[in-house]
Amino acid sequence: MKKISLFLMLSALELNGQIILNQSDFASAGDSVILSTSNATSIDFTTTGSSQVWDFSSLTPSSEYVENFTSIGFSPVQLTFGIFAPSSYQASYFIPDNSIPIDVLNGILPVNLSDVRSYQKSSSSAINKIGFSVKVNGIDVAFKSDSIEKRYQFPMVYQQNFETNGYTFIDLNPAADFKIKQYRYVTSTIDGFGQLILPNGSCEVLRLKRTILEKDSVYQTFFGSGAWFGLPVIQTFEYEWLAMDNLDAMLKIITNNSNGQNQIQSIEFQNNSNVLSLANNGYNESIILYPNPSHDILKLRSDDKLNQLLIIDNNGKIVLESAEDLNDKAINVESLSKGIYTLRVIGNEKIHFTRWIKE
Repeated sequence: MKKISLFLMLSALELNGQIILNQSDFASAGDSVILSTSNATSIDFTTTGSSQVWDFSSLTPSSEYVENFTSIGFSPVQLTFGIFAPSSYQASYFIPDNSIPIDVLNGILPVNLSDVRSYQKSSSSAINKIGFSVKVNGIDVAFKSDSIEKRYQFPMVYQQNFETNGYTFIDLNPAADFKIKQYRYVTSTIDGFGQLILPNGSCEVLRLKRTILEKDSVYQTFFGSGAWFGLPVIQTFEYEWLAMDNLDAMLKIITNNSNGQNQIQSIEFQNNSNVLSLANNGYNESIILYPNPSHDILKLRSDDKLNQLLIIDNNGKIVLESAEDLNDKAINVESLSKGIYTLRVIGNEKIHFTRWIKE
């Protein structure tokens, strides 16, 4: 009876124009998206509710970067997040993370920290943050979260609410006598649905709002005797507009509460359907584009014969053309300027488009 009731509820939501998001709408290991950032400071990110139209068509990109959802493969963190870890800590992929201020820490620690990564576990019911890793003098060190923070809950529907918390203990000993206790208390609400308009077009979305209270403590022995001290509590708000089959948020705005004002910290959005997957454009055979980004050589691989490639710049000009069997052939792109290009691939009597970054 419970399953029947859930089915009827979801069917009613679809009839009312509300999309429903599941695990398959989000990234898995090996996926990548190109994200644009914006320096806008005076946009309306608070208006929400049912049947909304969020018009962000005036957003202007200030920079772009690739977010990779990377498999842990045979990395040194296998024991913590790989197949030998408990089921709840077996990561699906990792992504870069900026929640640990390594630039500040590198100014006071006797070691060098780099490449902070957040490990995520994706399942049919949720996507969870299960821990971190950081390179200490070039060596990966992993820290699992004792309390696991839930990022998304499935199925995702309008007016869904859930609370979660994350606790992670980071100990850099013996490399450095420095420890961090990170506490995060998160309330997530799907507070709106409707149409999102971006510079490149529009799509139907759900709007997710997270309210995050972070209370961290630090132990150090570099200034006076060793002692724990608490950092100021930080309140952060994350707003995400999420669409079907787009791997990541179409638009994400992060703000914090500063002197009673909700100030924008960052704006990121997917620009011009930047998902780096030819399969998502209707192609029924597997096509792999690699490396992406790349500097001098680009390759395509497919079970099908690929007959033609056009590389098109942002002005719509064809800057490189190849008309031969392209499978595993090294295409020299060294002469092209740095930037983002559109690739037009013809194979199996179909035409497909994707994006590529020249470094």
